Amino acid sequence: MSRKRKSEAKHFTEEQIRKFQNDPNIRYVDDHTLRFKYEFRIRLYEAWEIEKRQGIKRVLTENGYDLKELGDSFIQHLYINFKRNGRPQNTKTNQPVGSVQLFRTNPEDNEYFLSTGRFVKSRNGIRFSDDFANELFHKYPEQSIEEGLKAAGIDPAKVGYQRIYTLQRRFENQRPAEKERISYSSELIEKYKDHPYVKKITAKQFVLKDAFYDDACCLRRMRIDDILDLFEFDHKELPVSFKTRIRFRLNHHERSDVGFCMESEQALRINRNIMSALEKEAEKSLKEIHDIVPQLKPLQRKKLCQMIDAMVPDPGKKFTKKYILKTIGISRSSFYSCLKNAEYGLYWEKKESEDEKDVQVIREVLEHDEYPKGTRMIYMSMKKITGRQFGINKIRRLKRKYGITCPVRQANHNRRAARELLERNVCPNHLRRQFRMHRPLEIFLSDVTYLPYGDDKLAYGSACIDAVTGRVMALVISDSNDLSLADKTVETLISWEHSDHSVFHTDQGSLYLSDHFQKLLKDHNFRQSMSKRGNCWDNAPQESFFGHFKDEVNYKNCTHLYELIDLADRYMSYYNTERGQWTRNRMTPVRYQVYLQSMSDEEFSVYLEKETAKYEKMREKAAAKAIERAKTLGV
Repeated sequence: MSRKRKSEAKHFTEEQIRKFQNDPNIRYVDDHTLRFKYEFRIRLYEAWEIEKRQGIKRVLTENGYDLKELGDSFIQHLYINFKRNGRPQNTKTNQPVGSVQLFRTNPEDNEYFLSTGRFVKSRNGIRFSDDFANELFHKYPEQSIEEGLKAAGIDPAKVGYQRIYTLQRRFENQRPAEKERISYSSELIEKYKDHPYVKKITAKQFVLKDAFYDDACCLRRMRIDDILDLFEFDHKELPVSFKTRIRFRLNHHERSDVGFCMESEQALRINRNIMSALEKEAEKSLKEIHDIVPQLKPLQRKKLCQMIDAMVPDPGKKFTKKYILKTIGISRSSFYSCLKNAEYGLYWEKKESEDEKDVQVIREVLEHDEYPKGTRMIYMSMKKITGRQFGINKIRRLKRKYGITCPVRQANHNRRAARELLERNVCPNHLRRQFRMHRPLEIFLSDVTYLPYGDDKLAYGSACIDAVTGRVMALVISDSNDLSLADKTVETLISWEHSDHSVFHTDQGSLYLSDHFQKLLKDHNFRQSMSKRGNCWDNAPQESFFGHFKDEVNYKNCTHLYELIDLADRYMSYYNTERGQWTRNRMTPVRYQVYLQSMSDEEFSVYLEKETAKYEKMREKAAAKAIERAKTLGV
């Protein structure tokens, strides 16, 4: 009897396929293949880096996937893919997982690539030529492969991310070239057979001595091409796979003191090259230390000085202590202070230890009884409870450092933000209650009111009226008092004709103080005006309209928001076209607007004189009331 293999592919039913097709995380699915989108694969990979297989299962479960439905082989495939290929790359095709085709083969593209002289034919179509790969490798990683292709006049999009990624993995020694067969020429063999660091070189093998790795391990920070040049190997003649293999072994090599090969004059010349390169690397390292010295903590600075003091003297007498200290930016006095002062750098450790003990005193005061205590109560109670006393600023510092807060009367961040917004965005009162001393459609008043209705439901009404005629230009009803409510009011207003640079007057509500709303008004050429804070008389006509609406409309019996919206629309039509205004010649707002617009300039001047006289009487009356109010307050 044959046994079922564990790696057998999972078969998805038509119902499962339809479900997966609607999943936003899935890019491709058929009866035996499931492929996730790039963003979700990244999440799986990051979880795999931390928790391996359990991380993959956790992310899949958190996103509602049934692990039994996907199958163990699917999870195993993800695990192996991450382990083998590393971080997922963002593909631009819908090619399903498991496809054996590595590259898209396009005969026209292949002919173009071959014509550049940078590619050669291979089993998979074409590949990078050895010379071009060597050229790209020499500038990698400072120059990416894509940048190298562009510099050579080749479009990376045509080359394809798969070819580029495969070459990148070769450069990083993650994956050798597929079935690469290296053949070293007879000229190369003849050139390097007597090299002092070459152990063996044939048509198929090129092996370096252990002395090479011993002498080169101190140059690990350099590029492998530069290292090979120091040892008088021409890096342009050597294949990338050889260099990546040398780099890998060099990174993992442990020095065995076999180095400094002295077999020939060439070896001596190479050793001089190495010493010169080491001197340059030392200079480079000292400059790097110079950049980080100002950021070092006292204990780190002391450790650095101790390391410099313990260094073996330079036989060439160039890298002396004086030279090193001058290069990295540490004065001699500071250097010897670090070495001689046993307490150097320990101040903050002692301070931290003292703070740990002192904060326990504060916690003892807080735990003394069941009542919360702020900073002042801690200060006043400390002597009595603990027998110790700290300054109030020290108590504040320790509370801030250890995150101790008082649960009562905490700072209200929303209130602070509102206060800052008020200070920054408050607008002057350009109107000054001169509601009727303008032409129609020049002054607009707006406000928001609460409209409770139905069974404990609450709506908000935002209205905008013409201050001169009393005409309602907009009446918007919403179940939320947010910026969209004010925005819809302005959008409704601008659908009507109005004069340029009209005044839009409101109170100092948070909606009207917001940056977004003020920009909206500015974009539509409105000049914003605001009432004095807490003074409803500065917006009296608008408040009067809300009063009439609430008295005359039976809106509280509405059960749904759309019913309230319908009532508001009908009342707005009635208010504008049928309801007369006693103070506007008993005319409706619409008729009064036509009446004013039909006036000649002389007639309108007479109208303004009458309204100005009314305005002055109102100011006198308001001033008298203010004086009487001040007397009652004892001012």
